Amino acid sequence: MARVFVWNCNLPRLPSSWREQLRDLGTYISGALFTIGWWVFIDGLVMSRSTTAVNFGFEDWLPGLLCTLGMIITNSIDLTLLRDDGFGYSSGGLAGKAKLTLFIGIALLAGGVAGSVAILAIKYIVPQVDSSVMYIGVTNVVQT
Repeated sequence: MARVFVWNCNLPRLPSSWREQLRDLGTYISGALFTIGWWVFIDGLVMSRSTTAVNFGFEDWLPGLLCTLGMIITNSIDLTLLRDDGFGYSSGGLAGKAKLTLFIGIALLAGGVAGSVAILAIKYIVPQVDSSVMYIGVTNVVQT
């Protein structure tokens, strides 16, 4: 049984073949959610063309683009590189570079989510726009 420090409970140990299948399933599910998010955003973009209450500008695109870039950076890192690779001066410091790249990717993801929530609040909630126009701001949050 594996010990999980945060919850301090025992979790069952999965066979390695199941772990690989669950990892593949998680990859497929995350790709599907990513596609659905962009589809919802494009739906909001199409709906914004039919209303004149709010202009759909570059600031609405930016959180989605940041999250997409962060997702690409985060998923491009091999997880085996995150392990410590030695203390000597001769080591390449590959683990540190991988950790920095992972941090940048996660920071882009967090910035995209925070930006989409901020745009929803500033552009759609504070001016008290109609609920049909509010959907456009909600699609931005759903995307990220």
